[in-house]
Amino acid sequence: MLHSMTGYGSTSFNINNLSFEIEIKTLNSKFFDSKIILPNFLSSREIEIRNILKNKLLRGKVELKIKCTGNYTDSISFNKEVIKSYFDELKEVSDFDSSHLLKSIINLPNSIEKNELNFSESDLEKLDKAIEEVIDNVIAFRLKEGISIAADLQTNSNNIDLILSDVIQLSESHSIDLKNNLSKKINDLSIEIDKNRFEQEVVYYLEKIDINEELVRLKSHLNYFNDIMNDEKVEKGKKLGFICQEIGREVNTIGSKVNNSQIQTMVVEMKTCLEKLREQVLNTV
Repeated sequence: MLHSMTGYGSTSFNINNLSFEIEIKTLNSKFFDSKIILPNFLSSREIEIRNILKNKLLRGKVELKIKCTGNYTDSISFNKEVIKSYFDELKEVSDFDSSHLLKSIINLPNSIEKNELNFSESDLEKLDKAIEEVIDNVIAFRLKEGISIAADLQTNSNNIDLILSDVIQLSESHSIDLKNNLSKKINDLSIEIDKNRFEQEVVYYLEKIDINEELVRLKSHLNYFNDIMNDEKVEKGKKLGFICQEIGREVNTIGSKVNNSQIQTMVVEMKTCLEKLREQVLNTV
């Protein structure tokens, strides 16, 4: 099934006296690119959370925000014994008054102890479960968007295939008509020609404008495109993008080699469908 890179999910919950809100937004990007905004007391878990996001969301620009409200400010306490020790020693070697000494002492190591907010194992499990829940919501959102993208991709892929069938038929008759027209023009000139040399020149010219190889490759690329679309793997956007490049290469070559106005019109139609494919593939995981 196809997944879009555009997704959204959110949830809210409580741990003790704290209220948490988790929000994840995803947009299209060539690679996995994450932006994680956490409360200070969760900063140590940033790498772990980033790995979870990468493993489950695979690709895209991902922004995760965790907001916390409540009395969660990290508290501090003065280490009185250490401060007193500093004060006594500095008093012996310094003429500064007490207020100046205290200002200096609080910046010295171990003068202040920061009492960080600690979560129990069960609290951390609840947080992880909430993050997983939001990620699942994002994946569900992406999947829903992906259904619409897949339908559009299939429509335009089928349209190129239908146009290709018409080009194949026209190409066969075009070569025959071209050869007959050349023969007629030579006959109208009423001059003697070397028939063997004429046949050689006609064959050379027809080979030069022959698009059979391009038509075969284009058909193969379209089949491969559909195979990847129906693949069980989630991450397929890059492959589809590469196949679109190959489809474009064959369509351009057909347009440059053939001089039939009907086929040229069909080439323009195929390019229009191909551009729609490319636009949608850019937003595919």
